[in-house]
Amino acid sequence: MDNYREYVEENRAHWDELAEHHPDTDSYDVESFLQGESSLRRLEREELDATGRRLLHLQCHFGLDTLSWVRNEGVAHATGVDFAPTAIETARDLRDQIDLSPDQTRFIESDIYELPENLDDTFEIVFTSYGTIYWLPDLTRWAEVIATHLESGGTFYIADGHPLAEPFHHESTAENLQAAYPYFNTDPTTEEFDGSYAGWDFGLENKRSHGFSHPLGEIVTALADTGLRIEFIHEHPWSFFQRFDVMESDEDNRWWLPDLEYDLPFTFSLKAQKPA
Repeated sequence: MDNYREYVEENRAHWDELAEHHPDTDSYDVESFLQGESSLRRLEREELDATGRRLLHLQCHFGLDTLSWVRNEGVAHATGVDFAPTAIETARDLRDQIDLSPDQTRFIESDIYELPENLDDTFEIVFTSYGTIYWLPDLTRWAEVIATHLESGGTFYIADGHPLAEPFHHESTAENLQAAYPYFNTDPTTEEFDGSYAGWDFGLENKRSHGFSHPLGEIVTALADTGLRIEFIHEHPWSFFQRFDVMESDEDNRWWLPDLEYDLPFTFSLKAQKPA
């Protein structure tokens, strides 16, 4: 993609500013995390047994989930990777606040596509979740990075927004699903927002960002082409954030579209294994 570097740099600037504001939002609830609560959702905790294993967390933002895997779920070691320097700095500070050592949890600042140049290690688990691959222009290279850092016999796991939900406008309702973006699209969706799913009116200087739609078939094929064996794909009728204005949350912070006669998938999870 000709403008790849421009897209990455503008996204990095945008997310670096978001990393300054997100720790103060109710969406992340850092105070509860510091008091011992896990930031991980029930879905990944139930579907991925990571106890005692070494885990690589791609696009970790400012590290709450990375740290939760070690402190709350018994992961032996976790390495979190993100391209935003402010996010990595905050993650390391939070690690110190909860008394984990760098040997237990380390954080690396790197563009995901450049990770093999910045990290030599392989892991028993590679993990990524919720709002990650939308920001990546090339899933073939993404899958190759996963395979590079996954041990033989190791597990890859992702939970994220279902691609089918991406095209719909946030003002959609059960009676009026408004398609605002294409499902099949090779061009980026470029937008300018002073905020994110976690809040608005942050006063950002870098409002411009670029997202990329990836159909489910593209995701599966990219992983399979590296030799990974797909163990399951699960589709879920709830969203991990308030995708539509009318969505309502339950006690697990899962967002549902009310008055929907037939369920639609808003989240998916996938588990794959690298052959031994």
